[in-house]
Amino acid sequence: MKNAVDEKYLISPFLIVPLMYVSMVGVGVLNFQREVAEHAGYNAYISVVLVGISIHLILWMIYRIFSSNQEGLDVTAINNTCFGKIAGNIINFAIVLYFFFGAYIEFKTNIEVIQVWVFPSMKILPISILLVSFIYYTVSGGFRSVTGLSFLGFLMALIFIIPENMFVFPYTHPENLMPLFNHSITDILLSSKSMLYQFLGFEALLLFYPFIKSPAKSQKWAHLMVFFVTLLYLMIIIITFMYFSEGQLREISWPTLNMLKIIEGPVFQRVEYLAISLWLLKNLSGISLSLWAACRGMKNVFQIKPRASLLTFLVGFLILECFLKDRSIFRWMAEFYSDVGLYFIYGYIPILFVVTQVRKNWNKG
Repeated sequence: MKNAVDEKYLISPFLIVPLMYVSMVGVGVLNFQREVAEHAGYNAYISVVLVGISIHLILWMIYRIFSSNQEGLDVTAINNTCFGKIAGNIINFAIVLYFFFGAYIEFKTNIEVIQVWVFPSMKILPISILLVSFIYYTVSGGFRSVTGLSFLGFLMALIFIIPENMFVFPYTHPENLMPLFNHSITDILLSSKSMLYQFLGFEALLLFYPFIKSPAKSQKWAHLMVFFVTLLYLMIIIITFMYFSEGQLREISWPTLNMLKIIEGPVFQRVEYLAISLWLLKNLSGISLSLWAACRGMKNVFQIKPRASLLTFLVGFLILECFLKDRSIFRWMAEFYSDVGLYFIYGYIPILFVVTQVRKNWNKG
């Protein structure tokens, strides 16, 4: 069946590479080491590998879900088909809220990094308005515009971010990783739960799948990016563990940025400022992708024009930014989003996979 999306809006299968990257690597890469090590200590690198393997399995399920349905459908149409219109639209609206709050949490965390590290005395609202304007410009340009910004963010990682971390390697102490296996399976699983939060976002594929030309051909690239991101997190966390002792890591809020402080250059003596600027560009592409997914969901469920939804969501960002001053409330919101993401990834997607496979076999019978 012909794809329901006009061909001029489609992207090449290869371009799923930057989309998967920006969706799975966010501002959390600057401080995830501390939270992941909270339960499993310096054995937490095992959790990175376990979560990466599980994401491969979930990704395989997503592609099987779409291959079992008509071409050109996204998850909102599949939910209506599998669960009925009323229940399906309730699930679809929950998915819209999920992507909206995921985008806001990423947005708020970026603002915090800018305020703490770059402009500590500057008011938040002007920065927020500037970033919101940039996000509106990107998302209102359509899916191809979001893809273009994501590609730029991906290039930034290859050219700058990875080499910056490698410069720290000569100052590391490999003996920090010893002993290799001194934590229980329970500790590793609790650490894996914290690590999953860093991968959240790739599920936007459920909504942009119909925008990929010959989408089945993109599966190998999607799995390749999950493998690449897993290696990236593994590299960063191992370098961090070898650089800081466990006692030091407990006292540091932004380990990645603290490591970069030791790097000096002829032009930039504070390399972490450059890193924050480059990460901001990449993180804005991830926020734009999540908001695009939320707007797409609103269009499919309520027939609301994407620009109207986008304006509503961005105004919501500014309102939350003005009234959400308590750090503990934001932390609770981030933890709640992480818990919902756990059920979404390991609960909803497998259930949808089973339902679609049963329907497929039933129809064949």
